[in-house]
Amino acid sequence: MNKVLISFIAAFLFTGMLQAQTDTVKAKVLDEQEAEKMYNIGIDNLNAKRMAEALSAFNKAIEIKPAFEKAYYNRGLTFADMLQFKQAIDDYNKAIELNPNADSYFFSRAQAKVLNTDADGAMDDFSKALGLNPKNAEAAYYRGELKFEKENYQGALTDYSQAIDSKPDYAYAYNDRGSAKRMLNDMPGAIADYSKAIQLNPGLAFVYNNMGSAKKKNNDLHGAVDAYTTAVTMKSDYYIAYNNRGIANYELGNFKSAMDDFNKAIQLKPDYAFAYNNRSAAKYKEKDYKGAVEDCNKAIELNAVYGYAYMNRGIAKEMLRDEKGSCADMKKASDLGVDQAKSYLSDCR
Repeated sequence: MNKVLISFIAAFLFTGMLQAQTDTVKAKVLDEQEAEKMYNIGIDNLNAKRMAEALSAFNKAIEIKPAFEKAYYNRGLTFADMLQFKQAIDDYNKAIELNPNADSYFFSRAQAKVLNTDADGAMDDFSKALGLNPKNAEAAYYRGELKFEKENYQGALTDYSQAIDSKPDYAYAYNDRGSAKRMLNDMPGAIADYSKAIQLNPGLAFVYNNMGSAKKKNNDLHGAVDAYTTAVTMKSDYYIAYNNRGIANYELGNFKSAMDDFNKAIQLKPDYAFAYNNRSAAKYKEKDYKGAVEDCNKAIELNAVYGYAYMNRGIAKEMLRDEKGSCADMKKASDLGVDQAKSYLSDCR
């Protein structure tokens, strides 16, 4: 075979290889474009809360492009919105495997773990998110929430402060830092934080309720009543605030007002054991001992291990000359850990 023919054949083969490579590159580009197209359709559906359509689009994007980290992440968000937290966590795991430096991936996985009752795993993920981005105010805030639930109030306070440093207009973080300070008996600090939360967002009724509780613990009962009143004015079905205002009114000696508040709390929530027990105390002050016993009966019916309801019923029974019943209730209250009840037991035979 002559050299010219050999060169021609070589050139032909090379041209064919080049064409094949070009076709492969074009196909890959087209696949990338189709994956992005399906991803964008998924995002549009996710934003519009069309979850089934979003899921279908993300599935197609991942099928075309198996290493599409953003598609895994947003499919995880879709599953989370559908309350399918295990599937969401699986997708976040894949997104993190593909990109371990995205704090938002760890943050979203932490949220899913909270809702999947894995508080320790969530705590770890919030910490990882903060390690990647210390300015992630939401991660600091929610880690603080988990610490607060574990009664680590100092740790929660530190996290809420970090959230506020990163996001100075974070009303919820001010409110919750105030609650951490209240649990640490820093009432002036708690009141200052609640005041800041109200300044930033005056429409949060629960902040006024919390303010009332801080003021009550700070011996400002009139200020507490005012704060609770604002809370129930803003939220007419706020049975907790009615109950709390009732307690403040009771401590002020306004027993009729306290009774009205407890009545309202019970009207709004008929299974609210605390309000029945508190109303029994107001009835006792009004010398309605039989009514006090009835309210304690109801509180105990709703919560069989409510020690203070047993003690209050025992006190009311004593006034009704039911010494045996009174002693039995005091013993039960003592057994349930109410130390105050023990002092009454010395008079029991």
